[in-house]
Amino acid sequence: MKKSSVFGLSIILMVLMSGCITMSFDSKVNRNGEIVQYDIIIDTNSLVYGMLNSEMSEDGKTLRESVISKGGKYEEEWDGDDVKIIIKDIPPEDAYTEKTEKYLIYKDPILDLASDYENDEKDPFGINNAMDSAIKIHYYLEMPNEIIDSNADFVDGNKAEWHMVNVNSMRDVYAKCEVPFLPGISLFSSLCMLLIIASIKKR
Repeated sequence: MKKSSVFGLSIILMVLMSGCITMSFDSKVNRNGEIVQYDIIIDTNSLVYGMLNSEMSEDGKTLRESVISKGGKYEEEWDGDDVKIIIKDIPPEDAYTEKTEKYLIYKDPILDLASDYENDEKDPFGINNAMDSAIKIHYYLEMPNEIIDSNADFVDGNKAEWHMVNVNSMRDVYAKCEVPFLPGISLFSSLCMLLIIASIKKR
């Protein structure tokens, strides 16, 4: 089971013991298939915050130092015991795109944990039920063209949303669109524009 260093099994177990965590992802792909934006917002409490900085730090670095060392931007917003961690411009560790002549596919194996605890034999301590209230994931994706296939909860043109609020809804993020013919423009729209230009020139 592959996980990024920040979102591995350790953080799952920490959250189950100490409180809830809501993670929001905001990703954007350009017409060349490059992920040009990958922002993460983590809403949690001070106890989980402390564990993130002690147990999940790399090479003795705090979460802030780890993000900055990868070229990302890090912010914190505190409200009493609650904290909002804002991570921007960090290179995605697992998300990727596949580009063919006609299609652009986006994938992010965000969480495979649900499959590891899908029955009682694999879940003797009730982790499956505990995760229902412990972890929530919201994922927002913008593609360079209209999304024609996905496993999202909501799709509006070139934007899609996943709202994984319990363990049964956890799944890999997947979306597919046609490769734009011109920057930011679909093939159909591009052909229409070319026809209009050709008509004007004839006149």
